Amino acid sequence: MNGGAKEHILDILKRYAQPLNMYIGILLVLGITYIGQIPDSYAFYANTLSGRFLLYWLTIIIADTYSWTYALLMALFVILLISVSPRNYKEGFYNSENNDIKLVTQKRKWWSEEVLQENPLGIEEEYVKTQAIQDNSNSSNSNAAR
Repeated sequence: MNGGAKEHILDILKRYAQPLNMYIGILLVLGITYIGQIPDSYAFYANTLSGRFLLYWLTIIIADTYSWTYALLMALFVILLISVSPRNYKEGFYNSENNDIKLVTQKRKWWSEEVLQENPLGIEEEYVKTQAIQDNSNSSNSNAAR
């Protein structure tokens, strides 16, 4: 007599293996398509030593479990993820020229410091370079009479 829980579990795994393969393929294609939407914190972790090691083994596991086409898609996803990951992770403005902290010496506070009741001891970013938005389109935005 055959049966038991082991046979039922193996039967369920065999039945749902094909949809699982399809879901893995869809996730890989969506990951490749929307690689720019992945948050910088996750992309930064993917570029660390442990992140690269994990992605390498995940690619090997997918190649062994599914097929060489899924392995190729996974390798493409990993390469794109590492290429768009930030090399250093710092939020806000980053000015590499003036990276020192300057002490606040003036006694009178700025209006925003008074309203928000802030007492800063130092300023990290005193000068920030900004650039105007450029419009490279050929359309005209004027409201001239037609």
